[in-house]
Amino acid sequence: MIVKQFKDEMTGLERVMAAVTFQKPDRVPVVPQAIGIARRVLGVSMSKLSQDPDVYVEAQLQLHKLCDYGFDSFAFVYDLSVEAEAFGQKVIYPLESTAYADPNNPLIKTVDDYRRLERINPRETGRMKDTIYGTERLAKAKGKEYSVGGFVYGPLGVLGQLRGHERMFVDLMKNRDAVIEALEIITPVLEDYAVAQIEAGAGGITIDTLCASKTMMSAKLWESIEAPYAKRLADTIRKAGGAVMLHNCGGAPYFEEQMKWLEPVGISHAYPAAGCKTWEEHAAIWGKKVMHIGAMDPSKIGMVWSEEQVMDNCRYFIDTFDGCNGGFILAPGCEFPPNGTLLNLIAMCKAAKAYGTNK
Repeated sequence: MIVKQFKDEMTGLERVMAAVTFQKPDRVPVVPQAIGIARRVLGVSMSKLSQDPDVYVEAQLQLHKLCDYGFDSFAFVYDLSVEAEAFGQKVIYPLESTAYADPNNPLIKTVDDYRRLERINPRETGRMKDTIYGTERLAKAKGKEYSVGGFVYGPLGVLGQLRGHERMFVDLMKNRDAVIEALEIITPVLEDYAVAQIEAGAGGITIDTLCASKTMMSAKLWESIEAPYAKRLADTIRKAGGAVMLHNCGGAPYFEEQMKWLEPVGISHAYPAAGCKTWEEHAAIWGKKVMHIGAMDPSKIGMVWSEEQVMDNCRYFIDTFDGCNGGFILAPGCEFPPNGTLLNLIAMCKAAKAYGTNK
């Protein structure tokens, strides 16, 4: 057993490794999904954080210090428009909220534009280049003691940023061949991007598979459209030596289909899997099949609840997944709100020590 090789107090990296391999760590690992909120430690705007990789890295390091080094993993993740921006999509950078693709000026304006999409080099282009650079900085600063991961938005998600999701879904019904041609251009770029992050020091890559959920499309449609391309991406990550994880904050994510196609070691999610009505049912069915990262309600823990309520909710999830042989990481189901309270983020770290310690 891996755990027996560790010292009494594990490093963050050792805790995450133990969770991935279903060995109980000294305490439940914590991944607060703290992206935009980190800028509050430095007092900078979201627009500054979203466009300056050095500021982003410094914000993460200072947030870790503020939390008494209580969370166990880092990742350089600006937002979901990074890949689209590199392809040429116009992005809006609000002063105090998350950057987003301009919905009124999509790069792909017509069906013919799918076929005009050009392949880019992520190592040289836009904020993809920033992410590779920032991942390397985080890995050098924290990688010996803490987990450092990479992040890639899934192929269909990137295409939705370039076209607009509503228009893309219509095109899937009426002009599927054009959509497929664009996915053939996007996927190799994402493969190069993932490999570059691994070479920069990321131990694994999280693929955001938002479309693989009932709130986005049917399981059958996802399998016929994105699954083969997401599989190519996952296989490339493994070939490069990285672990494959997924993030899906959609309602009723398709665990069965994603496990079949992508074979992840862990899934970050906000809701129980399709077919499960409660977290208890989800834990009973899926808890020992794949490591879980989640799944607290971000808006409540960041914007609504008191510290005590946050700690109580942490305890609920720790207890619910306690029978999963250690394969659980405490986290929000999606990004901790960028304008949330830092006190509640710190409370998550406290709760892991108070309720998630294994004796």
